[in-house]
Amino acid sequence: MNVQIKFVADRGVPEHERLVLEVRRDTDIGYFILIQTGYEGSQVTIDVVNTFWFPYMRVNRGDLVVVYSKPGSDRQKAIRDNRTAYFFYWGQDSAIWKTDKFAPVLLYAPLWVGKAPEELAESA
Repeated sequence: MNVQIKFVADRGVPEHERLVLEVRRDTDIGYFILIQTGYEGSQVTIDVVNTFWFPYMRVNRGDLVVVYSKPGSDRQKAIRDNRTAYFFYWGQDSAIWKTDKFAPVLLYAPLWVGKAPEELAESA
């Protein structure tokens, strides 16, 4: 996959907890959705607790994508070797990776379909 989950830093510390991802190939980060799922035994479950859909933005091989659990404003900064670190904020009120009951799952979803609420009425 073009983006890989690396690790959680400052796990359980609300002000600093963040999930760090590494870009393996040039891509658009907006094609990815990060979900917090349940974790039981040695595998993720189908229980989706939270989701974070990245905004459409080109990222390059070697860049870092950092997702803070807390609220904040997205930003980016240059790091060594002509790479960039992108910082996103999930907007949660507390640390979300503090227990072993949850796991991050990164989905690659360049194709999707949605419907506006007004389109959901049953046809007569």
